[in-house]
Amino acid sequence: PEEAMSSPEIASLSWGHMKVKGCSSSYKDCKVWPGGSQAWDWRETGTNVSEADELRKHVLQHYPGVQPADLEEVLKKGITLLVIGRGMSEALQ
Repeated sequence: PEEAMSSPEIASLSWGHMKVKGCSSSYKDCKVWPGGSQAWDWRETGTNVSEADELRKHVLQHYPGVQPADLEEVLKKGITLLVIGRGMSEALQ
């Protein structure tokens, strides 16, 4: 049987700063999967907060939420379990 790999551990987490164990850089937001991690650029799929939205209520941030395109790359890594966090204030839709 094939040995299961686990994703890198989140070493520290605070508002706007994530450190992944075994990675020399830190992230504002990131994706992790067995064998790696990378920055999560929400602008790629439209789940970012525009300048105008920042002036509005916090609940509008991170709308419309995680998009299928946000997950495609990680799903191609062959994962069997996917966990999506809602963020520090559970604002992600």
